[in-house]
Amino acid sequence: MRPQKKIPFIFLVSINLISVWQVNAQNSRGVLPDELTAEEILDGKYLWPESPEVDIQRVGQEKGFMPDAFGKAPAVGIHPRLLFSEEDIPKIQERIKNTRMGTKSYANMKRRIALQSAEGTAYSNTLNALAAGDVEKAAALLADYKNAGKGPITSYHHRHSFVYPLLFDSFICLIENDKERGEKLAKATATLAKIYQARFDAMDAEADGTKQSASPIINDDGNQMHPNGELNSDVWRSGRRKAFDGDPFYVYAYDFNFKWMNVTERSTCRQTINSFINGKTTMGSHMPHHFRNWNWVAIGSGGLLSSAAATLGEEGNDARVYQHARELINDYLTYGWSEKGASREAIAYTQFGLRWLMPAMVTLARNGDNLWNTDNWYKSLEWYAQSVQSENGRFLSHGDGGNDGVLDLTALMFKNAYPDSELADYVLAETLAGSEDPETDKGLMLFRTIFAVDPKNDLKYYKKGANLGLELTHFDPERNQLITRSSWGPKMLKLNFECRADSFAPNHQHADRGIFSITGAGKTWGTEHFRGIESRHHSVVTIDYKGQGYFAPPGKWISLVDNEHATFGVCDSKYAYDWYFHPTLSGFTDKNKSRRKYARWSRFVEDTDLWLKDNPDFDWKANIDRSPQIEKYWSGFEKGDPRMWDEYSRPVRVPFNPVQKAFRTAGLIRGANPYVLIMDDIKKDDQAHTYDWNMMFDPDTELISIDTDEILLGSNTELIKGGFTYTFKRKGPKKASQLYIKVLERSIPKDVFHNPEIRLEAAEFKEARKWPEGRSYGLTKRLVIPSFSKEPKFKVLLFPHYEGDELPKIEWNNDKTEVKIQWKNQKDKLSFSQADDGRTRIVIERNGKIISEVD
Repeated sequence: MRPQKKIPFIFLVSINLISVWQVNAQNSRGVLPDELTAEEILDGKYLWPESPEVDIQRVGQEKGFMPDAFGKAPAVGIHPRLLFSEEDIPKIQERIKNTRMGTKSYANMKRRIALQSAEGTAYSNTLNALAAGDVEKAAALLADYKNAGKGPITSYHHRHSFVYPLLFDSFICLIENDKERGEKLAKATATLAKIYQARFDAMDAEADGTKQSASPIINDDGNQMHPNGELNSDVWRSGRRKAFDGDPFYVYAYDFNFKWMNVTERSTCRQTINSFINGKTTMGSHMPHHFRNWNWVAIGSGGLLSSAAATLGEEGNDARVYQHARELINDYLTYGWSEKGASREAIAYTQFGLRWLMPAMVTLARNGDNLWNTDNWYKSLEWYAQSVQSENGRFLSHGDGGNDGVLDLTALMFKNAYPDSELADYVLAETLAGSEDPETDKGLMLFRTIFAVDPKNDLKYYKKGANLGLELTHFDPERNQLITRSSWGPKMLKLNFECRADSFAPNHQHADRGIFSITGAGKTWGTEHFRGIESRHHSVVTIDYKGQGYFAPPGKWISLVDNEHATFGVCDSKYAYDWYFHPTLSGFTDKNKSRRKYARWSRFVEDTDLWLKDNPDFDWKANIDRSPQIEKYWSGFEKGDPRMWDEYSRPVRVPFNPVQKAFRTAGLIRGANPYVLIMDDIKKDDQAHTYDWNMMFDPDTELISIDTDEILLGSNTELIKGGFTYTFKRKGPKKASQLYIKVLERSIPKDVFHNPEIRLEAAEFKEARKWPEGRSYGLTKRLVIPSFSKEPKFKVLLFPHYEGDELPKIEWNNDKTEVKIQWKNQKDKLSFSQADDGRTRIVIERNGKIISEVD
């Protein structure tokens, strides 16, 4: 056991007191000089014009919606009340006993608590000190909880925290009606409230002293912006949320332990919770409605609402906070999700924010404000289903977190809200199939247990979604996202093609305008990684190994052609090659911006000043981005200096990799033998360059063969006889998934010795920024089809198939304007022509009849 740390005198004096510092702090603004105060925001004042109106429709029982799925909150002052009521406990006990999810999650929760409750562990030592009312000892243990005793330690999002096992322990006692341990936990929860109150008082004292140094970081979560005590009216900026160990987990423990508490203990907890929320705002509060559209808003609003709901209607509660958090949640659901149901972020990154949002939505529903059946929220189920790949349990989207899928909690909650929906059931079945260990994910064990439900049907029943009645083509014009397939079912060929145009500030999108992936023959071809921000880590074209700018400017969607025979999308990525959005220039160059004076944003000020020192002639004002969609988003809403992520203002563009043109056409041709065509009309200038047509693959992908312009890929291959000094060969297992790629066209230099080779390469997945210190994510696989030319004219056909299947015969005509693609049972002809804008047009014929045209 390490020696106990001494607690600052100011920390001890403030325990259980309504300090003079706290009273004085209420008179300070606690916000940036050009913003509305928290009081003004909570009173409903607003700086900006009305945000764009979005007509949100509601769905009903025709979609399987159950309005009372989450029950009703009990009368004021009765607990538990946030996620369930006392009368719901038998139902939870039934779920623990009779569902696979409930049994696993609850058993895992009990196992963890048993381990952490052993003598000498950090949890046991801290719990005993709290239960004994030893504030000084407990505070010292909490201040260095990682070293408060022997392991194991429950950590959550970079934080080592006592409150996570506390809420699990409290839940178990409530479910099992363990009065003896419940009373111990109740005493500990009340003592913990005193320590939190001391932290709040110390922060308020610092704020009143108008200090510009950052507040002490409690359980730092690794974010780049640190808490700043002067901004004390906001729980996120000030660090108050961190001082509360990341709302709302303490309030769940309070809610579960309420029945074991005496009047004094209840009052102590209530006063501390109210001290945390009263008069406070959170992430997203200082922004127009339509700016509240990304995962931190979901976290901040969800956490604050749950905390505010814990004492709602009781003595000392500021009801305005609950209503304001509700407004934030409604705005996130309105503007963070498209009409088609897609988030502004990739699926997995979105799920991180939903960990806080969805429990808050349960609390809202229990208090008579049900948002579970808004049309775009329901349609997120369709987005998830459309994003399922050939492999069971695999989802794919694009951007940070595009490699992963739906959170178990998300699928479970939807299954609760829509118990009779086969769509919700299918998404749950796919989600659980893709989760390696669904019962072990830290704080989510609690929600998995409370809302435990198993899929009604297994994946075989759904045949990869074939019986759901969804369209073959899913196009989202707000996201410029195309998902199309040959059919629903295990034999499908599917194309994902995307050219995002909604990058209004630096965000979780990547330098990937025109990115594509396909799934077919039971496997995903062209994958996504967690944070591959650069073009070289995506299935797009790079020029001399340099691609599009990051942060990525908008792409442009040109057209969509969709019929029973073929679906094609056409996009223009030129703007994304020409420029990148510098993250801080617009926000921190102006010396009059108040943010420059606060420790919270010191890193951004330093980065900005260093960049300007290296680029003294750059006119940042002249390069404020005025693209139509960005102008529409920002114009009229810059008063008060609202910032995305609390960091980024209207983007400033900086020249990056200018090109004359950068069109991509991607399409899926249906039929007995479906296939994909990708065409790139890209040109930098009138000089020769190395253009690389890149396609990213899973690590198990292997090169079976290359024959000039024909490539065969597979996985689980075996080496066969060959002279290993100079060559080797591979073969794939019989009937294994394979991908045949035919390079129809790529420009070859007259000096063929200057021609780069097609290759499948293993490379380090490492950022180039801040080289060589950039982040590395290990190794990746990348197919490179190169062209050293003035204009590469890439045309690439892709045929997923099983080993042994018939492959097509492909022939050009003499002048390279038409190509025939023929199987025994299918004869297609593709005719190409060049238009005035430099983009290739295509006409597709089958058996002498035109079946599709892309103008």
